[in-house]
Parts: sequence; C-alpha cells; structure tokens
Amino acid sequence: MSEQKYVTLKDLAKECGVTPTTVSLALRNHPRISDATKEKVREAAERLGYRRHPMLSALMANLNQSRSSTAAVPLAALYTHESSMIESNSYLRKIWEGMDRRASELGFKLERFYLEQKKMTGKRMTQILTTRGISGIIIPPLLRAGGHLSIDWDEFSVMAIGYSMLSPNMHRVCPDQYRGIRMALRELKHLGYKRPGLLLNKQSDLRTIHLWSSGFYGFEHAQKNRGIIPVLECEDVQEKELFRWYNKYSPDVIISSDMNVSDPLQQGGLKVPDDVGLVTLSRWEQGIGIAGVDQNAAALGAASVEQLVQLMYYNERGVPEMPRVVQIPSLWGEGASIKKQPSA
Repeated sequence: MSEQKYVTLKDLAKECGVTPTTVSLALRNHPRISDATKEKVREAAERLGYRRHPMLSALMANLNQSRSSTAAVPLAALYTHESSMIESNSYLRKIWEGMDRRASELGFKLERFYLEQKKMTGKRMTQILTTRGISGIIIPPLLRAGGHLSIDWDEFSVMAIGYSMLSPNMHRVCPDQYRGIRMALRELKHLGYKRPGLLLNKQSDLRTIHLWSSGFYGFEHAQKNRGIIPVLECEDVQEKELFRWYNKYSPDVIISSDMNVSDPLQQGGLKVPDDVGLVTLSRWEQGIGIAGVDQNAAALGAASVEQLVQLMYYNERGVPEMPRVVQIPSLWGEGASIKKQPSA
C-alpha cells in the first residue's frame, strides 16, 4: 500500500508558478498578495489536498517571535473614556492588566489610545494608528452601551471585549454572564435563600444584552418558584425607589450589578446579611466583604490578545462576515454579605 505524499509549500508554488513565500503569504491572506493570486493558491491547495502541519507552524511562530523579540510589535487598546477611569474601575483595570501582560508574553507591546480626546475623529485615529504601524486593535468595554465607532476597519484586525459596542459587529471575547448569574443563584439556593431579587443598572443590562436578567428569570422559572420577583432596573440606586421595591416583594437576598446599593440599604435601616443578603455581579474583589461573581477580567484581557494575534496571523481584517464570540467563565467569590439561612 503506497504512502500518501505530503503536499508542501514548494509543491504548491510549483503548481501555481510562484515562489513558496508568495504561497505562504497568500494562505495567510496577506494584503500584499493580489486577490487573483490568493484564489489561485487556495484552489490549488484544495485540489492537491494541502494541509498545514500544526507542529511545524507552531515551531515557525516561536522562531519568528524570538527573532523579533528586540522590537515588540505594537497593538492598540482603543478607549472611549479617560485613563483615570481605567485606574478607578477595578474591572477595566484588571482587563488592561490581563491584556498588557499577555501581549508582552507573546512579544507585542500594547498601547492605549483615546477617542475622547479633543478634536479626535475616526479618520484621524485611523491615520495615527496606521502611521505607527499598528494593524491590531482591541476595543475594551465602551463608556456607554450600544455604542458605534467609526474607524476605517479594513485597515485592522479587531477584537472587542463585551457587548457594549453595538456597531460594527466584531469578533468578541465576553464574560459568560448568563451562566455567571445562574452560578450565583445556585450558591444562594444552597445557602437556603428562597426569594432572590435582582437589581440592575439600566446600562449594565444593555451592555450584557440582557443576559443577566434572562439568566435570572430562566433559573427562577426552572425552580417552579411562584411569584418571581420582577427585576428592578434603574439609572442610579435611589433609596426611595429601592425600598418601594423591597417592601412590596420582600427579597431575602439582593443580587446587584451596582456596587452602590449597600449604602442605601444601611441608610434605610437594613443590616447585611442579617436582614437581607447582598451579592455583586460585576466587580467582586477579595477582601471587600461582599460575595459575588468574579467575571475573570484579567482572563478576558488575555484572551482578547490571543484571539487578536490569531486574526493578525491570518491577516483577517475589517468587519467579519460571521463574527465569533469567545466566552470566558466566571468564578464565585465568597464574602460575608450572605450567610446560611435557618431551615423552615
């Protein structure tokens, strides 16, 4: 029985009448290669049964990285808010730290750019980035949900973090918020809580495309609970509105996307966790005393860099025809704001 011949880049080059370098660039969708040549090479690769050798590809990637280690390739993190907000918001800060660390490990240098600067336009930002030789962009969570950014996207490989950028629809790395809130509800059920209530900032619900609220209602419905407490949505937590909802529905634990809910509860005379439990959905940190969902922000940042590097390797630029979503699982964070409930 004859052994099947392994088709190489040289075989493809000979078939197409071009150099092996041209074949390699064409298979990686490099902009220097004409569309006609790319199509010719792809057709020949399909016809001859060419397949990339995974171990050889990994070896070449490591060699290329080591050769260029003295000159890190620049990447851009494109923000729509000021740098001070990144430092003051633990979620944004951890995303940046995860991005920056992973970029450095892979031989890249991540730089921040700000669209909110005076007189900054999409056209001007495109010019700045291309002049700096930057072809890869990460869009961290926008200041407001449902945002639209106007950049010449055809010049760049792009990854977004989260769902806050509504248009254009890019490849994304997102926290798995649907499973995250269900994880929180399971933990609360295990402790004996029976009437969870969900308080959401309206911007939070929009930027999660309603995954938290749908996860909440889905879980409660599956438990066959009667009288599911309606989600309270508000722009800012107001004591009067909060207690109108609390007195009407009597939740024994409040799950909140807003860290500012603890002060109104205390001002209204409720003690946490004695009178009501409290769980945070967004910015859990060890030592703050509040139990909740850790959205794994550093892992989100690292994954966004890894996905971007893959896009750049294959020269996938512009708005994708079929955007992919990579979900990062959340973790449960313990805290003194909930406790075991007495048996009925």
